[in-house]
Amino acid sequence: MGEPNIVVVGGSGYYGRYVVADLLRQPAVRVTVVSRRPPDPPFPSDRVHWVAGDRDAEERLVDLLGDAAAVVHCAGPFQALDGPGTQPLGPLRAAVSAGVPYVDICEDRAFLRAATTVARSATAPVLTGASVVPGLQALIVHDLARDMDRVDGILCCAAPDTRQHRGPAMFEAMMHGAGLPFTAPRGGIPTVVHGWSEPEWTLFPPPVGRRLVHQVYEMADLDVLADLCGAGTIAFKAGTEFTAVNRALGRFAALRARTGRPRSARRWTPMVRGLSWLVGRVGDEAGGFTVTVSGERDGRPITRRLGMTSERDGGRIPSLLAGIAVEQLLAGRLHTAGLVPLHSWLAPHELRTALRDRDISLWRRDDEGDWQPWED
Repeated sequence: MGEPNIVVVGGSGYYGRYVVADLLRQPAVRVTVVSRRPPDPPFPSDRVHWVAGDRDAEERLVDLLGDAAAVVHCAGPFQALDGPGTQPLGPLRAAVSAGVPYVDICEDRAFLRAATTVARSATAPVLTGASVVPGLQALIVHDLARDMDRVDGILCCAAPDTRQHRGPAMFEAMMHGAGLPFTAPRGGIPTVVHGWSEPEWTLFPPPVGRRLVHQVYEMADLDVLADLCGAGTIAFKAGTEFTAVNRALGRFAALRARTGRPRSARRWTPMVRGLSWLVGRVGDEAGGFTVTVSGERDGRPITRRLGMTSERDGGRIPSLLAGIAVEQLLAGRLHTAGLVPLHSWLAPHELRTALRDRDISLWRRDDEGDWQPWED
């Protein structure tokens, strides 16, 4: 039997390259990168093979999955569902047709809903949302809330690094969601909020520190976490180390929410991406993610927090769960036919071990104390 072949659609993009690097940690794996253009720079491994392809070309993808052990979909943005000239569900449909296990790094609410429908006919595992949102959230929240009688609130915060330059898909998604309305639970009441609103300061574990974060646009955690524990408030917020940049995006979002203009923010994407590259020249590589779950146990309020940080290449954190999922697939420990429940496929100690193996530092924090290393 030869080396298992993992097909990574969008493997030459920002997060795709991190996924490929994670897969290459396993010595007996080869990777087929599917993208419209050759990877630049090329991958420094003879176990990576590039083929021309696109997420739109479902029949082409089915052909490429002939000897695949799994396919990982990294070709964002995931927000444009089957619109003219785009088919972000193409890799999933190809995987279902070929009977091949499927993983994606989608964070979008509408994509996850559509993917859930497509996965009903799958005969192999389908793990959609294997990113920070909602995959890591679901695993961590399920652990932190394990013996709570009631979950009142979930706050997840991301602190991306600013040193590494993101691809256009991430900026397109960010600008598309800025100022757009969506419904999220606030104190148990469905409430209309807007992308990049509700600013607040939050403390991340070292070396990240204190940052101003904003409510991100409509994402899949609003469905997944509500179904998981019925929290009265669910929020996912993010912010860079540059407070002025965070405030500027918040003002842009507020103006768009109030006036409805610009109707499309796509034309602003190249300018914002260029500015991001410019400030990133003096940016930091560190990144982090925190989860806070508050509720009640035995009639008393209780709050639990878990944090993770990466001192270098902090932008890789959203890509890690996809690599962990493929690792589980190849080990024969992930074999559910059809949609895999995001909170149930990996035990808490397995997740912590996998993250530490990838040089992620784990932290815990009491209500009023400082972040302390998480020790099992």
